[in-house]
Amino acid sequence: MTLVRGTTYKGALVGAPGPALLGLGSIVPGGGFRANSYKTYGGECPDKLMLYPGDLYVSLKGATKDGEMIGSIARVPAEVPSGRLTQDTVKLLLDGNEHGFPSYIYWLLRTPHYRAYCAGRATGSAVVALSREDFLSYPVPDFNCVRREVTELLDAIESKIELNQRMNETLEAMARAIFKDWFVDFGPTRAKMEDRAPYLAPDIWALFPDRLDDDAKPKGWLGGALSDVAAATGSSIAPGSIDPDTPYIGLEHMPRKSIALSEWEGADKVTSGKLSFQKGDTLFGKLRPYFHKVGIAPVNGICSTDIVVMRARRAIASAFVTSIVSSNEFVNFTDRTSGGTKMPRTSWTMMAAYPVTIPHETALTVFEETAAPMFARISSNIHENRTLAATRDLLLPKLTSGEIRIRDAEAMIADAA
Repeated sequence: MTLVRGTTYKGALVGAPGPALLGLGSIVPGGGFRANSYKTYGGECPDKLMLYPGDLYVSLKGATKDGEMIGSIARVPAEVPSGRLTQDTVKLLLDGNEHGFPSYIYWLLRTPHYRAYCAGRATGSAVVALSREDFLSYPVPDFNCVRREVTELLDAIESKIELNQRMNETLEAMARAIFKDWFVDFGPTRAKMEDRAPYLAPDIWALFPDRLDDDAKPKGWLGGALSDVAAATGSSIAPGSIDPDTPYIGLEHMPRKSIALSEWEGADKVTSGKLSFQKGDTLFGKLRPYFHKVGIAPVNGICSTDIVVMRARRAIASAFVTSIVSSNEFVNFTDRTSGGTKMPRTSWTMMAAYPVTIPHETALTVFEETAAPMFARISSNIHENRTLAATRDLLLPKLTSGEIRIRDAEAMIADAA
C-alpha cells in the first residue's frame, strides 16, 4: 500500500467550480463519507491529488485532541465525480487489484480493532496524529472467502443506507418545490392570470384564486404571521428529572439545510436544563450561523435550549409550518432580525412575526395530504438507516475475527430491512 499526501490550498478559491475539497470535514469520525459536508475548489488540482468514485482516503491527524478522527477512512461516493486531497488527508493506493479487496480494506479500517489500534498509537497533545509508519504497519488479515462475503454484505448495507438518503433528498426537494410554487410564488394563480394551461389536477387547480389582490397575494387568502399557524411548544426540563435513555438533540445533531434529522444520542451526559419535544415537532437552531439547521423531530425527546421547538396550531398545517421555517426566505429573515453581538441569535418572539400568506383551509388540507406522507417516509427511512447502521456495527468486528456464519449475517440484514 502507498500513501499520497494532500497539500494546502488557496482559501480564496474555496467554493469556486471544481472538484470536491475532501478534507477532515468530509469524513465521519470513525469512518464513512460525510455527505453534504464538503465544498468545491477552483484552484490547482494536480493529478496525484485527485480522487474519484470508489477511491479511499484517510485522515492521519485530527482537528482536536480527542483523537476521534485519527485513521478515519472514507470512500468517495458515486455522486461526487471528482475530489481533491487537502493537507489533512491521504489517498490509499493499494498494491493488489483483486476484486472486492478495496472494499475489504475500507471496512477493515472501520472495525473496532483498527480503531483501538489507532487510539493506542496516536501522538500529540493539542492535535493528535498517527504516523505513516504506524498506519502502514496495521496487520491486514487474509482476504479469504468468508471475509469476502462479509465485505459484500457490508457493502449491501451501505448501499441501502445511501439509497434511503437519496430518497429522502428527493422527497424533501419535491415537497419544497410544491410549497414554493403554491404558497411563495403563487404559481397556479399567476398561470391563471396569464391564461396558461393548468398543470395540476382539476380539483387541485380549482383551489387557487384567479388573480392576486393589491397586496400581491391570491385574492381571498389572508395575510398573517407565523404565530397564526404555529406556536412554540418546548417545555423546560430540569436535568435531574431526565431519564438517561431519553433521546437528546443538540445543535451538533441538527442537519444542515435539510429537515431529515437523523442523529441523536442518549441524555445520560445532560447536566443542564433542556426543552422537551414530541415526534413531528419542528426544531430550529436559533444561534447564528445555525439558522439553516432545522429538522422534523423523529422521536419524542429533549433538546438544547439553543433550539426553538414549534408545532402547528392545527394538524392540517403541520407540513405547511415545517415548509415555512425550512425555506431560504425564513432563514434569511431570521438572519436579518437576529440580535446580539457576541453570539447573535433569534427567538420565538422574533420568528413569530415572520409574514405568512395563509391559504384557504382546503388548500392547506391538500398540501398536508401531499407533503405529510413524504415527510413520514423521510422519518421511516431515518429509522431504517439507524437499524441498518446498528446491524453493520455488529458485523464489523466479525470481519477481523472471522467468527460468523454467512447465513447468520444474512439473517441479521433481513431482520433489519
